[in-house]
Amino acid sequence: MRREGRGEREEQRIPALVLHSPLSALPSPLRGQKQGGFTLAGLFVVMAVMAIFLTVAVQSASFQAQREKEEELIFRGQQAVEAIRLFRARNGRFPLTLDELVKAKPRVLRKPWADPMTGVPDWVPIYLGEEGGTTVGGGGAGPTPTPGRGRSPGAARGPIIGVRSRVCTEAIKVYEGRTKYCEWKFFFDPQKQTGPGKQLVPGPKPGPTRNRP
Repeated sequence: MRREGRGEREEQRIPALVLHSPLSALPSPLRGQKQGGFTLAGLFVVMAVMAIFLTVAVQSASFQAQREKEEELIFRGQQAVEAIRLFRARNGRFPLTLDELVKAKPRVLRKPWADPMTGVPDWVPIYLGEEGGTTVGGGGAGPTPTPGRGRSPGAARGPIIGVRSRVCTEAIKVYEGRTKYCEWKFFFDPQKQTGPGKQLVPGPKPGPTRNRP
């Protein structure tokens, strides 16, 4: 029978010692608690990072949607101005109500555009003299009714030369020097004609000084 020497027994014990880790030396319940704690902490970190990215994505999408609404507001406001120009050219006067633009024959407005900021066609009319200090000249305007006694409720306030939004929140875009949507005035301005027989380029002119952003 072969007897093992002392050196051979020590070599057999060395690999067993090397395979032991600090966690494996712990009792089984404690080892499971430590591993579970590491997993839970990692999950919290991943959730926090995902929440940050989601917040940034939502803010970016909201910002872009607001910019698109602003561009649509400008486009539709200018469409209303063009309709007023056509109405005046065909009827010799400005409309007294916005409804006249919709019902005019032949048509001057393809459809009653909704205000992009409210989602409904609830534009605020701009009457002659309310366009920001600029006097709209030219024939066909007709007399402006004088406010005061003798005017029944709901009666026309005067010739309508433009429209604006009723929403007065701060805008992202600075348009014609104005920072609120209700200050973006879109109105007919004959002074934008560049010469006899030339077509107007519709658009707002809130004051004598035009500062394009």
